[in-house]
Amino acid sequence: MDLPNLPILAALGQRTRWRTFELLLAHGDRGMLQGEIAKALEVEKNLLSVHLRVLKEAGLVSAEKHGREITYRVTPAGAQKTVEKVLDAIRERKRS
Repeated sequence: MDLPNLPILAALGQRTRWRTFELLLAHGDRGMLQGEIAKALEVEKNLLSVHLRVLKEAGLVSAEKHGREITYRVTPAGAQKTVEKVLDAIRERKRS
């Protein structure tokens, strides 16, 4: 069985990653520093870095380094891809 939607749905299927994605989506092009995200979500920075890496590998967020700081933001393609994949999964579920 081919599951093309799995990486994106798996990335967003974890609560902290979903909350991170929502927070970054709300901040738009400005994005947020990892420390800001960690503080807003009350998550340890080292744990958050794991979640951010998963979101980045799924193509949902981008990371831009400025010295020692990294700004994360939702990629336009990531936002669109997420909506498309969720809708595809819903359509597939209805067909079953």
